[in-house]
Amino acid sequence: MAGGSEETRAFVRLIDPAVDDLVRLVRVDPQVVRQVLKKMLLLERDPNAGEPLLGAPVGFRKLTVGDRHWRIVWRVTADDLGRVVVEIAEVWAVGARQDAAVYAEMEGRVADLPENPGSRALADVIATLGRTVGAVDQAAREPAGEPVPQWLVERLVHTAGRDEDEVRAMDPEAAMEAWEAFITRPAP
Repeated sequence: MAGGSEETRAFVRLIDPAVDDLVRLVRVDPQVVRQVLKKMLLLERDPNAGEPLLGAPVGFRKLTVGDRHWRIVWRVTADDLGRVVVEIAEVWAVGARQDAAVYAEMEGRVADLPENPGSRALADVIATLGRTVGAVDQAAREPAGEPVPQWLVERLVHTAGRDEDEVRAMDPEAAMEAWEAFITRPAP
């Protein structure tokens, strides 16, 4: 998906309970919702970003937001035309509930999903919540150019300590500038 053209872009949809999660979160912290929506835009270009959830529910992935305090949980599916669809199932805070309770709720949501769950397109959710949380940078929706080379991703993540999702969202030039800034920084 990286380097995605319009033909390879995933369709991001939020199931109704995930939209409800965001509506509740707007009341708590609109700034976090803006960050969450920006991370969801990343999934249009790279539906396999983030990390797989371990154990049940199988096939779901998670992305962290902010100071790794918030999570977006989704799965990758396909529609009747074979297009990649990212179904965002839940947005939750680490520590707000015990992990076991969160995973139990997630499993319940998955078990209760009908064949075609009610969902909303990410663009519609951004249009609705964007008025409340402020503008979400639409530049993130532009098709990505060339992906950051894997060697550079690994150095920025493992050596420079940068967030992998952030690095993969960069263009190669910005990633190289980040690497140069890291290797030329003054010694501590």
